[in-house]
Amino acid sequence: MDHPERDLPRIVQVVGTNGKGTTAVALAAAFEAMGRPAGAFLSPHVHSYTERVILRGRQVSEDEFAIAMGETIERADRNSIPVSQFEILTAGALKMFAEAGVSWAVLEAGLGARYDATSVARSDAVVLTNVALDHTEYLGETVEQIAEEKLASLTPGATLFLGTDDGRVANIARTRCRLVGADLIEVADADKDTPSHGLAPYAASDVGLGLKVAESLLETSLPTGVRERAAAAVREALPGRFEVHEVEGVPVVLDGGHNASGVSAALAAVRGTYGGRPIGVVFGVLQEKDVAGMLSGFMDEAQVIVLTRPESERASDPAQVGSAHDPIDRGGRKALVVEDPVEALGVAVEAVREVDGVVLVTGSLSTVAPVLGWLGET
Repeated sequence: MDHPERDLPRIVQVVGTNGKGTTAVALAAAFEAMGRPAGAFLSPHVHSYTERVILRGRQVSEDEFAIAMGETIERADRNSIPVSQFEILTAGALKMFAEAGVSWAVLEAGLGARYDATSVARSDAVVLTNVALDHTEYLGETVEQIAEEKLASLTPGATLFLGTDDGRVANIARTRCRLVGADLIEVADADKDTPSHGLAPYAASDVGLGLKVAESLLETSLPTGVRERAAAAVREALPGRFEVHEVEGVPVVLDGGHNASGVSAALAAVRGTYGGRPIGVVFGVLQEKDVAGMLSGFMDEAQVIVLTRPESERASDPAQVGSAHDPIDRGGRKALVVEDPVEALGVAVEAVREVDGVVLVTGSLSTVAPVLGWLGET
């Protein structure tokens, strides 16, 4: 493919456990709004693969996506190169960015960084959002081990923007920067005045991180209008992140929190938004996740827990989740099992409708996706 990454003037890689997509979109939107053509490569998607590529402030069209990815697949097949789907998507996105002549490419890492496809592009800057326990079977069983993996793409002369004040991670970041000769800028205290545009507090914080990074890289402060555009871009580009709908008069919050810290943040955001109103939870999770940790916060909070099956080949069987973890709601009732996420939503809505409750659908974007699809049809 003639190394399209080498034709990109500046590259930023965003790594971390949670908040990568929000930070990446906000950063790319800030670049674009400041007159620096930008592209962002994201993962995963909810409705369409085209969600993964933002070019010059817009999601690419299906035709643009198909042409770029088709050419990438054809090149791999012609040369008998075994590649993963994520590697194809990364290479195709880099090709689109190079052909569009962007000044900045923002790449959201898929898993860790050491062996991630996005690390093939030598980054001028790396943004580490945070580190929590997730994908432990691949990245390590401790925060320290996971941090090492997520910082493995740092190269001499690059700049690391550290978005967490976790002392364990900060120590590893400082050591890694000294070892490879990279600069370190600590930005854990992201701007508290980030426009919300209906974003959850955790997402607004991630937007603030992206804006701080943009200001540092561009060596200028961002006008209020630019900051507002960045926050609005996140809401538009990332479905299923604290997205609020209404079903039969009941607020329904869809949040693809996919690990214990993500689910905890979503639950805290629901409490912050809806106060002490009863909560019904629809929960579907993928395999190899910390299910016990994800469920633990619901047992003291939920009026009802409905276990369901995400729309994924990697979905955990909800009945097995129930038998293995025996989650109970705050009233001591066992979790219900409803295979279909849309039907599970209906059960949860019915359970809290008469008590002025709210429903949280969470556990995975693959749980959120079919519900969003149904809501879009009704």
